[in-house]
Amino acid sequence: MKWNSAKDLMTADVQTVDASWPIDRVAQFLTDHGISGAPVVKDDQLVGVISLTDIARHNGTAGEPASDRPASFYRSELETEYAEEDLENLQISEGGETTAEHVMTPQVYDVNEHTSVQQVAQVMHRGGIHRVFVTTNGEVRGVITALDMLEVVATM
Repeated sequence: MKWNSAKDLMTADVQTVDASWPIDRVAQFLTDHGISGAPVVKDDQLVGVISLTDIARHNGTAGEPASDRPASFYRSELETEYAEEDLENLQISEGGETTAEHVMTPQVYDVNEHTSVQQVAQVMHRGGIHRVFVTTNGEVRGVITALDMLEVVATM
C-alpha cells in the first residue's frame, strides 16, 4: 500500500477521554481498550493527552508531596518502561476529585489529514513522541502511532 498523507495512514476510530472523567474511570477505559494513552477532549476539542504513565505518576505520589521529590526521581523510576513523551510533564493536583484534565499532558502534537507521511515522521522524531493526532479545526479525526510508522518502513 502507498501512504501519501496522514489520512492514508491514520486510524480513524480514536478512543477519546473526556477532560472531566475521574482518573479511575480513565485507567479502566485505557485498560478496557488495550491502549496506553488517549487524547483528552473538552467540548469535542482536543485539549491534551493522557497515558497510563501519567496516571501511575499521579497515583505514585499519594502521601508524599511532589515538591519533595526531585524531577530525576520520576524519570529514573519510569524511563526504562515508558516513552520520553510520557515522561515530559508531571502534573499533580491536590484536593477534590482528580480528573483527566488535572493529570493530562497539555502539549499535543497534531497534524492535518493532508500532512505528508514524511512530515508526520519528522514531527514524531523531533517531538520524541509515539503518537500524533490528526485534527480538523481542533477535533480529533485520527491517530498515527509509532507502530503505524514502522508499518510504512517495513513495506519499503
